[in-house]
Amino acid sequence: MVDYVLHALRANPEIAVFLAIALGVLVGRVRIGEFHLGSVAGALLMGLLIGQIGLEIPHELKSVFFALFIYAVGFKSGPEFFGSLNRGTLKLVTLSVVLCATALATILAMYSIFHFDAGFTAGLGAGALTDTAIMGTASSAIAQLSLDAASKAQLNSHMAVAYAITYLFGTIGLIVFVGSIAPKLMRIDLRSAAKELEQQLGIEREENAISIPYTRIVVRAHRLLAADIIGKRIAEIEELHASLSIERVIRGDQVLERDPELRLVAGDILGVYALREAVAELSQWIGPEVDNQECMSFSTRDADIVLTSRHLAGKTIHQIKSELIGSDRMGCFIRTIRRQGLELPLLPHTVLRRGDVITLVGRTASVEALAAQIGRIRVSNYKSDIAIHALGMVAGSLVGMLSTHIGMIPVELGVGGGVLLAGLLIGWYNSRHPELGALPPAAQWAFSEFGLTAFGAVVGLLAGPAAIAAMQEQGAALLLSGALVTLIPPLVTLYFGRYVLGLHPIILFGALAGAQTEAASMNKIIEQSGSNTPVIGFTVCYAISNVLLAVCGPIIVAITAT
Repeated sequence: MVDYVLHALRANPEIAVFLAIALGVLVGRVRIGEFHLGSVAGALLMGLLIGQIGLEIPHELKSVFFALFIYAVGFKSGPEFFGSLNRGTLKLVTLSVVLCATALATILAMYSIFHFDAGFTAGLGAGALTDTAIMGTASSAIAQLSLDAASKAQLNSHMAVAYAITYLFGTIGLIVFVGSIAPKLMRIDLRSAAKELEQQLGIEREENAISIPYTRIVVRAHRLLAADIIGKRIAEIEELHASLSIERVIRGDQVLERDPELRLVAGDILGVYALREAVAELSQWIGPEVDNQECMSFSTRDADIVLTSRHLAGKTIHQIKSELIGSDRMGCFIRTIRRQGLELPLLPHTVLRRGDVITLVGRTASVEALAAQIGRIRVSNYKSDIAIHALGMVAGSLVGMLSTHIGMIPVELGVGGGVLLAGLLIGWYNSRHPELGALPPAAQWAFSEFGLTAFGAVVGLLAGPAAIAAMQEQGAALLLSGALVTLIPPLVTLYFGRYVLGLHPIILFGALAGAQTEAASMNKIIEQSGSNTPVIGFTVCYAISNVLLAVCGPIIVAITAT
């Protein structure tokens, strides 16, 4: 039976690839406390293990899978990447540049001290910074070197080994640094700092926000008996109580649809749209609650609206509310605002940017009217524009093959860098023109998750038996240098961001996690601070560093392979 399985794996390498993916994902799910390897590192480790039997894996598979991953990263980051290139986010962009430059310098310093080859050096950077894109673009650069096939295979094997050795501390080390060490170095209490930032963003003026965090919208019916509002117009009542909207009135046998100028009389049954925290006050403001299905059956809509308006981008929630609504309530409430899939704090002075997705709930006509001013309603379309994305990968690959020289050093983006650039451009264009280049979030996740996991599996399988010798040769040096590469860049960037850029600590900690493209660290900060405000710093740095770190791969190979 064992011989049959080994023969099947050697004769059909695709079986080995899928087996490494399956086992890697399962291993990656195993949790030790709050830590787990993740599917990519798990697939790479399983690939290394299975590869010990000696397999002939087509090297082209590695490039195909990596192209899927890096294209999806570019497509998702495109709107945020180009949207962040403005004066309002200059400090966060600078922070990412400083961290990536410090990381590159630290990696090259380890290369000089320990005399690693190009494979070990690139794998060291990818694992210690937990950024697999470095390994992908470095692999493309290695393929272009003037070396024989055996030497290239050895470099790729060394890269896989270095990644596997340094990834564990890279993940844990950054989470501990950002979540525990950095706050202590800055003498900051995360919860107190988060409350301070929320106050700066306007939480003490909740009446100026379109919505308040963590609330849901409810529908109620109340009979009008409150003497102080009998005879008033609907518009006047809504000005008095900003957390409710009167959508329908039942007067005797009459059903009166919303009219802001309608004057209410005693005994009217009001269909009210309100924020949940206002429910307890409705009986006091209006009168007793009643069960009237017809009164509560007014038309509503829940829609995701992508902010594309150049006029509104860069303004706060409070400024946008004032411009769109003015003194006339439109019966709409914000449920969430997301940026790159992460929820932003719904505070008056939170700044919105192009590409942010605002979930509005309210009367149908008003939601559609607001959508026309804000941007566009995101249609739930599950079809991907495969032709555009395939052509994008073709164009990116061709651009990545172009090369130039810096002094005597040849430099090129490589296939990975070119495909990343294509993804950025197409993702940015699609955010403004959704009719071209559709790639729904689920498809983005599939491209990214499967592509990267399969890439890790193939890299591990290709490393093969040479991996054991490489571990014995440089294992201790890689562990030490990996810890330094993980900790030095965020340490330098922490002080630079706080004392040179003057960033608020909570935004700074979120930015540190984003600059090293590590979502687990940001989740830790959110958990410890009890606030979503770290997301403000995370998204810009995440988009910028995804590009800068990917470009580091070819630079590392160009310098260390000479």
